[in-house]
Amino acid sequence: MGPGDRALAVARPVIFADVPDPDVVHDGRHYYMVSTTMYFAPSVPIMRSSDLVHWTVAGYTGPILDDTDALALRHGENAYGQGTWAASIRYHEGTYYVSVGSLTTQQTYVYATPSIEDGPWTRSVLDGYAHDQSLLFDDGDAYLVYGAGVIDLRRLARDDAQAFVWDGPATRLVDHASVDQTGGLAAEGAHAYRIGDHYYVFMIQWPTGGIRQEVVWRSTSLTPQSEGGTWEGRVVLRQAVPVAGRPGGGVAQGGVVQAADGQWYAMLFQDEGPLGRSPQLARVTWDEDGWPVYALDATVSAGARAGGLRGEGGASSAGATDLLVSDDFDNLPTAAGYWNTADAGGLTTSDENAWNGSNLGLTWQWNHNPDNRFWSLTDRPGRLRLTTGSIATGILDARNTLTQRTCGPASAAAISLDVAAMKDGDVAGLSAYQQKYGYVAVEVAGGARRLVMRRADRRGDVTFTSAPVPLTATTVLLRVDVDFCDAVDRASFAYSLDGAAWTPIGDDLAMEYSLDHFTGYRFAIFCYATAETGGHVDVDWFRVGDDIEGTTS
Repeated sequence: MGPGDRALAVARPVIFADVPDPDVVHDGRHYYMVSTTMYFAPSVPIMRSSDLVHWTVAGYTGPILDDTDALALRHGENAYGQGTWAASIRYHEGTYYVSVGSLTTQQTYVYATPSIEDGPWTRSVLDGYAHDQSLLFDDGDAYLVYGAGVIDLRRLARDDAQAFVWDGPATRLVDHASVDQTGGLAAEGAHAYRIGDHYYVFMIQWPTGGIRQEVVWRSTSLTPQSEGGTWEGRVVLRQAVPVAGRPGGGVAQGGVVQAADGQWYAMLFQDEGPLGRSPQLARVTWDEDGWPVYALDATVSAGARAGGLRGEGGASSAGATDLLVSDDFDNLPTAAGYWNTADAGGLTTSDENAWNGSNLGLTWQWNHNPDNRFWSLTDRPGRLRLTTGSIATGILDARNTLTQRTCGPASAAAISLDVAAMKDGDVAGLSAYQQKYGYVAVEVAGGARRLVMRRADRRGDVTFTSAPVPLTATTVLLRVDVDFCDAVDRASFAYSLDGAAWTPIGDDLAMEYSLDHFTGYRFAIFCYATAETGGHVDVDWFRVGDDIEGTTS
């Protein structure tokens, strides 16, 4: 059953959270959507829906993308703003395929599995970065279509182990992919399909002084322009959608999917300030000449200021999602399907990357690759233990920082933190996390614990530290509230010793979206050492939205 008219009746955006560069496929039962999360791990989130509106995380392509210093925050390196970009998902002859390119490794990856949820996954690594690539299966042939300002096509073949390899060099299909544009962001973000008699490549462009636009190129063959191929380009969507008091900068970049009832839809995104880039759903019809026609109802806004989530299984005022959920940190009975890999040896040859027996919920992602030796759900059952295994200068280079997306128009999160085993120089707490971050934390100095709130500037340098509050208790509750409504874009911080009364600490963080990180703000649980390793904290629970009220330590 397809989404029908219900899809256009939901508030916009479909998911009021950072889910950029969406690509959707339908397997006859479910819709699956991939998204960009850059440097976070597990790698390449895959969401599932029965109606294109209500989405949950179904799995990932792997526990990590690759084992490099930059992806693991080792030896002073990082992958902020890089990692993976603009994944593609296809369902072909009973197998799901996900491809993605990485600016960090300068390689392109193709994953395959018979089951998103259960695996097993295989992984092919192609030399070279294919920018914003799209898988295209056509009459037994497999290709990647990609490019920035151009459209390139490169054939894939199989080696003796059935892994994908390049089959010859790239062919340039279109020399200048921007449509009626002389300056700005050239067309990129390819989504390629064969529909009927035509090949279609959907892209995004952003003219100087204008809004983002969706463009489509089409041809009846894969013959390049330089060899006489006839490729036609057209702007098919030039529209901004007001969301929660923000005017919108244009809805674009995404592919199309046909529902079981025969209707066509497009999943695209729009920038929503520090929250990130949120999916927008459009109805697609086809005119008599075979061009897609987009219907995007801009009259529906994203709900009232009193939004946020209701905790486990809760729904925001802008569509329903399980991307921000409460957690009691009980160890799940089985490992996630992305651990079920047919060729995982290259990723798990070290103890740092090997599965440690602890199974987090699928909503969680680590900031960069985790070191699995230094976190656990089993050392103290019912608690998330974070142990310091390396020295950090601050939260930006701290390992094993655990995150969930913030959600609009406003949301809140809190943790219960046992700090009894922290060592001198340790810092642990809860953050509104991006390059310009803020946090409330417990730190130990001179053998004494104290509460502080800090915020950083656009460079990630700390510019404000609150007056310290002495802490004698070994358990404290920490809270972060974020508000994106009417472009307020503020995060505030508080603590509690009893769960009934919250005491504000420090001042507000003026959140800003930084291209240096290229992701929306997240709630982040962290613990790092500045002097000596071996200290730890235990997180009893993580609560969001209405679940926070009335909590006890």
